[in-house]
Amino acid sequence: MLGKIGSDAFGKVILEILQKEDKTLVENMIIGKDEISSYTIVLNPPDTDRVFLHYPGPNHTFNANDIPYEKIKSGRIFHFGYPPLMKKFYENAGEELVKIFRRVRKMNIITSLDMAMPDPESPAGKIDWYEFFKNVLPMVDIFMPSIDELLYMLNPEKFYKISEKKERIDVVLLDQLARQLIDYGTNVVAIKLGDQGLYLRTHQIEKSNLSRIINPSQWNYRQLLSPCFATEVKGTTGTGDATIAGFLAQLLDGGEPEKCITLATAVGACCVEAIDATGGIRPLPEVISRINSGWERLSLSIPTDNWKYDYQYKIWKGPEDQVR
Repeated sequence: MLGKIGSDAFGKVILEILQKEDKTLVENMIIGKDEISSYTIVLNPPDTDRVFLHYPGPNHTFNANDIPYEKIKSGRIFHFGYPPLMKKFYENAGEELVKIFRRVRKMNIITSLDMAMPDPESPAGKIDWYEFFKNVLPMVDIFMPSIDELLYMLNPEKFYKISEKKERIDVVLLDQLARQLIDYGTNVVAIKLGDQGLYLRTHQIEKSNLSRIINPSQWNYRQLLSPCFATEVKGTTGTGDATIAGFLAQLLDGGEPEKCITLATAVGACCVEAIDATGGIRPLPEVISRINSGWERLSLSIPTDNWKYDYQYKIWKGPEDQVR
């Protein structure tokens, strides 16, 4: 794991927390001299959207030269999170992020990207996200944004209409967004849909680093939708990260897309069973056992006309899915 913290007391606390989990987690942490660590205060009241109060700190000084490339060359997936919260990585159409991904891909490592919702009043909220995606996504193998982030960046008018419940999300909108992102250059698009689960759309895999881990014949031109698992929701902090972790864990095991999106939504469901971000996460064998024991899925409110239900995996397959 790699990140940048400050040389303050909060930075020391972060290191201590990580060391309690695994001492190796702190080996590549960068400590910014005379910097105050970044922090986010999450206000999570019941029955309403969360509010984030964020101080960027070292996130705004973190750059491509901070990456210890020699230490990551044995890795299989390089996952980068939240460029909208890091100045060096969202400015100039994400050119600093492109530098990292280009160098990592030359090591034959799969690149994965997650976003964050930018503050509309901040500099990140005012950049041209079209240009960012056109520049960055050709270097990204797996792109896993949330639907809210994606709509805000690519279709703000639609974002506000859906936020105000004047319109709703449907599979046509999801297909349009995914095709647009694939046209920009990425091969796998997984859109997190909150309580509606996870939507997956893929392109041709053979020529990407993904083919080193997964079977292209199982992954080419897929169109899938995985509903959420039934659970008692106590908190949603960290759910998106947990969903991504489940997806990447199954992918690293060479899993087909049906299994990847199933484990993704399962780990996300475990996450919401605790108020904090990690307290609900269980060991992988326990999560898989829970899935195999017949864990109930939630019903979708997204219309699935012309989609086919897969009774084995309890997911939906779109009309353009190449394995129906």
